[in-house]
Amino acid sequence: MTNRETETTICATNKISADRDARKAFEIAKHDIAQSFLQELDKVITQGRLSELAETTGGIRLSWTNKLNTTAGRANWKRETVRTRNPDGSEASIRYRHHASIELAEKVIDDQHRLLNVIAHEFCHLANFMVSGITNNPHGKEFKVWAAKCSRRFGDRGIEVTTKHSYDIDFKYVWECTSCAMEYKRHSKSINPDRHRCGACKNPLKQTKPVPRAGARKPSEYQTFMKEQMRLLKEENPKTPQKEIMRRVADRWSSREAASVDEVAVGIEHLDLDGADGSESRTA
Repeated sequence: MTNRETETTICATNKISADRDARKAFEIAKHDIAQSFLQELDKVITQGRLSELAETTGGIRLSWTNKLNTTAGRANWKRETVRTRNPDGSEASIRYRHHASIELAEKVIDDQHRLLNVIAHEFCHLANFMVSGITNNPHGKEFKVWAAKCSRRFGDRGIEVTTKHSYDIDFKYVWECTSCAMEYKRHSKSINPDRHRCGACKNPLKQTKPVPRAGARKPSEYQTFMKEQMRLLKEENPKTPQKEIMRRVADRWSSREAASVDEVAVGIEHLDLDGADGSESRTA
């Protein structure tokens, strides 16, 4: 390897290490960053109006979820009407309780820039719901007014609120059709090329991320036995608990192993008795 190639390899390794450290630091700090920026948005953009409206229900709740796979965030709002009545049954007063929350996608938001922009976007939705009273046109002109305010006030921090989250989601697994090059992206290894085909042209798929290691290990004899026996026992005993099924399979494996040991022992004994030269032998 030349000096230049060595330097390139070192630089690439250092970048990977730096990216890994940055992700770890973000994971530790992201909850505090999100809460702090939400409070700042409310104070600067709506003069604390959202916190005031949601105070009786515990304020605006922030939560991180693994269930959002294709969008970075979601704003949730509900207005509860509370009526009080006089002793004669007439209505005395009406008040409203605002339930507001923002969900943030664990699998999509992977850096601070994206986090701040997602919170700003969802904050504008809540402002649109709770202050402007718009519930049937989430990205209409009123939303755009709130978006412009946020972008103008926090533009120096990279905030630009648009009508949608235009992020490239970093999926952990990717498969590609061997014929039409259609890609299938997932957060988990939920596609099996041996069983699944391209939905567009029905041709085989190949995994491209991460690239499978060559010469994948075959299942061991024990794994094959367990899989087959689990299937058989479940078919024979559909109402039997999983724990009991596993115990029975383990017993079958133990019995099989014991039988194998006996067979080996008998074979060795025969060899000892017969002798290598065909003569009888004994040991004391």
